[in-house]
Amino acid sequence: MREGILIPDMQTGRVDIRFNSDNCYGSLHCGITMDIWLNEQWVPTHIEINSSGWYLVGVQVETLRGQRVRIRL
Repeated sequence: MREGILIPDMQTGRVDIRFNSDNCYGSLHCGITMDIWLNEQWVPTHIEINSSGWYLVGVQVETLRGQRVRIRL
């Protein structure tokens, strides 16, 4: 598992995970599974998109930007 933060990918209009200053996952797509750090615990989720934009299934956060996540590579 690798841990990073969610960031917007301005070139593709998707969401990406930044692992460190020069290393990113490479644009997430629908169905990618990950865990998000909420309330001092890891919560399993996956990313989807609808007419309102990108969101994490079963998780309510104000914004995806900056959320701490981990993903299995």
